[in-house]
Amino acid sequence: MRVSFHNFSDLHPVGVKDEATKRFVQIMEQNSFIEGAYNQQFEQKFALSQQAKHCMLVANGTDALELCLRAYDVGPGDPVGIPSVSFFATAEAVVNVGAHPVFIDVDPKTCLMDPESLKRALNGPKLKAIIPVHLYGMPAPIKELEVICQPCGTHIIEDAAQAHGTCHQPGRVIGDSNNLVTYSFYPTKNLSAFGDAGAIVTNDTSLVDKIVMLRNHGRTPSGHALIGYNSRCDHLQAAILDLKLDQLPSLTQKRREVARRYCQGLSSLERIRFMPKRFVDLSSWHLFPILLPSSQERDSLRAYLGKCEIDTALFYQKALCDELTLSQYNGEGDAGREFCGTTISLPLHPFLTNDQVDYVIEMVSKWEQQETNG
Repeated sequence: MRVSFHNFSDLHPVGVKDEATKRFVQIMEQNSFIEGAYNQQFEQKFALSQQAKHCMLVANGTDALELCLRAYDVGPGDPVGIPSVSFFATAEAVVNVGAHPVFIDVDPKTCLMDPESLKRALNGPKLKAIIPVHLYGMPAPIKELEVICQPCGTHIIEDAAQAHGTCHQPGRVIGDSNNLVTYSFYPTKNLSAFGDAGAIVTNDTSLVDKIVMLRNHGRTPSGHALIGYNSRCDHLQAAILDLKLDQLPSLTQKRREVARRYCQGLSSLERIRFMPKRFVDLSSWHLFPILLPSSQERDSLRAYLGKCEIDTALFYQKALCDELTLSQYNGEGDAGREFCGTTISLPLHPFLTNDQVDYVIEMVSKWEQQETNG
């Protein structure tokens, strides 16, 4: 049985294609290619869905991080705390504004920023900001991090590139804080454009005007008040995001159902460890990572599942602190290194059938039995 890691065909059925085509033709007829009506419509709807007052579309998720750093006046030489495990863009955005990443280690059980590691980092030079990441769609411990950061005046920028629809507690969605929260709408994300796009949401009204200027060359009606970016989201991408946003709650629920089925089906295995059970109904499950006792067993399982026509992926193969281009920066990363070396992601998307999920469970179980019996 073939089990794919992504399923773009079911994500874009005939109805979506027809409506997308209709919107594209409308945009061409109006010659409204940048920051059109769909941009404003999506921003209002997405802010509401994330329980935030404001949403600002930008060109991509990396720009969203850079714009937030600039909004907080983070610049050359400023230390910024980032988790030891994330996609490279989290560190890249810090370096691109001239700041210095400081690696904060992750909780070995969740791969999310560890508050205790953050406390140790704050014993050194004051961090201008931190960027906790809601990795894999799991909610980072923002409330704990806020308690630590607020007395120091350290800003928090939440990287929610993988966390559209994630809850930090029942009924409370990531995005409802007073922090700046960034999203990516890259085509593989839970809410995806047909190309690159990103967004920033917040309840902090004081920063909105500055970010709006920064994303559009620092422009104001009277001139250019800032040196900004060309980070406007084009109207075509906004139209697609607006079209697909209504599907997000139901697709997130289907992801949670798949995750719950995995957790139940794999719970008796001794070699497999996965995210804490409290995340089952909170996470948006962008990915379903499982942990093995060693990198050798991880690689063995991946090869076995490949022979069974089950796609898997490695997110991430190395910790950020081990990237050659980031080797000059300091911090902690031992837990992150171990997590990266023993983690594999199983297929998880809203269109997996129960039979496919059960097949993956069966093959993982057979692999463990094979390993146990030698």
